[in-house]
Amino acid sequence: MDHLPVEKQAKVRSFRRYEDALRTLFGELLVRTSVMEMYQLPNDRIQFNSNCYGKPFLVHPEPFHFNISHSGHWVVLAIDSNPIGIDIEKIQPFDLSTAEYFFSKNEYTDLIRKPPIKQLSYFYDLWTLKESYIKYIGKGLSQDLNSFSIHCDNGVFKLTSQDEASCVFFNQYDIDPDYKLSLCSLSQNPPSIVLIKSCDELIKQFPAKI
Repeated sequence: MDHLPVEKQAKVRSFRRYEDALRTLFGELLVRTSVMEMYQLPNDRIQFNSNCYGKPFLVHPEPFHFNISHSGHWVVLAIDSNPIGIDIEKIQPFDLSTAEYFFSKNEYTDLIRKPPIKQLSYFYDLWTLKESYIKYIGKGLSQDLNSFSIHCDNGVFKLTSQDEASCVFFNQYDIDPDYKLSLCSLSQNPPSIVLIKSCDELIKQFPAKI
């Protein structure tokens, strides 16, 4: 904790659940160690700012876009030279009313047309893909999840949106059968860096680097 700015320490301490505080702390340390390795910067010279919606960015002359997500015992970080968004979620039972409220009409229709045995997996496909897009555009909660649609076309997920350019690409990673991990970027190929760490790995890694 002492290696973080005062405001970041306060944010970590503000969480009521220890697990949430730990994942947030690990996410912050993960991006800091990545910056230190890429740019040979000491930790005390790393500065972050945020846009008007609260999405953080690195204060640095070279383009460095990143996004962090965490769920359960996983913390993930994506880095690219262009805007990027990543989301990981633990697969848990859901209520169809949740999908009806948050998803677009087309997405909800696609979901309920799936065989019941496939609905859980597809729900988290859509949820993480939509979250990754929200995080890619950097507008946070100001962008409604049902304001755009994602559909699967011959095994490829594509975006339909009236507000933003739809020329983005989605990638998914199979890291754990109990989780879904999706990424949104401007590149059809995966971004330059995607770091996927378990909390146990991070506990062992950070004392040696920070």
